[in-house]
Amino acid sequence: MTAQSAHHDDRGLRQLHRVEITVAMNWVIRTCQEIIRDHSHQTCWVPTGTPTGTAPTTDDLIQSARTDVLSRLQRQIDGVEAIIGNAERERAQRNR
Repeated sequence: MTAQSAHHDDRGLRQLHRVEITVAMNWVIRTCQEIIRDHSHQTCWVPTGTPTGTAPTTDDLIQSARTDVLSRLQRQIDGVEAIIGNAERERAQRNR
């Protein structure tokens, strides 16, 4: 491989990583927007599954927090972390 083609491949890989990371982060933002739309009122979290007119139990709050917000965000964050980790490994291999 010539120096010029190696430079071109490196530039393409950098662009691919930028696109992958940007797309993944956009999904994190979209997930946050969906959570806000579906589970908030005037910027405050509204747990689901609570009977009208009653205060949620601690168990209700825990379940709703995990189901409505935390699990959804964690999946997106785990995905971004995997993409970033892959980009870091590929960059390290290129720089050896």
